[in-house]
Amino acid sequence: MAKVVLCPSIMCADFGSFFKEIAEMDAAGVDQYHMDIMDGEFVPNFALSWADFAAIRKMTNKPMDVHLMVKDPSVHLPYAFKYGADIIYVHYESGNAANYLYEIKENGKKAGLAVNPNTSIEEIQTLFPLIDTLLVMRVHPGFAGQVAIPEVEEKLEQLVNIPNRNFTIRIDGCVSPEIIAKWADRGVEEFVCGTASGMFGSKRAGRTYKEIVESLK
Repeated sequence: MAKVVLCPSIMCADFGSFFKEIAEMDAAGVDQYHMDIMDGEFVPNFALSWADFAAIRKMTNKPMDVHLMVKDPSVHLPYAFKYGADIIYVHYESGNAANYLYEIKENGKKAGLAVNPNTSIEEIQTLFPLIDTLLVMRVHPGFAGQVAIPEVEEKLEQLVNIPNRNFTIRIDGCVSPEIIAKWADRGVEEFVCGTASGMFGSKRAGRTYKEIVESLK
């Protein structure tokens, strides 16, 4: 299997023992941390806060990204800059994506574009020169534990075959060990690891983070 970047989704972690969780994941060799910020408007859910982000930033030197599932990214970008996000994802569906991507770049951060399952490549391709990473949602954003939408597979096939692609591809949503193995060999570089990966929840089955990371890589 090709080299992969594993990004644990902190939304799925055990909030009762955050310090222990982060320390163990760091030692296990995860590559970066994936932080979901939800406003209850863009998606019908609330998730991590900027206080959560700031706390974890103090616990680790690993890169941290933030996935803004929000109606108005302009409200949240100053916090992402302030608290040290390394990669910032704005949703195409929030509108004004080009302006936000320019602002992220101007502040010295890596720019990411997140796209929902129903958004076509044709709608977003003019933004490709502005991004470092494309976050492809395999589920509708907002909740963990969903079933993957099959039509996204065709979108991924097209994306990995773009000639001279200048951005990495990350997939999020129902990312199982089988999905990681399949798409890593086809050209996807990065994977958000939630409950389906076995890193969190019942599928962890008593394994250490080190054991899980080694199995996924």
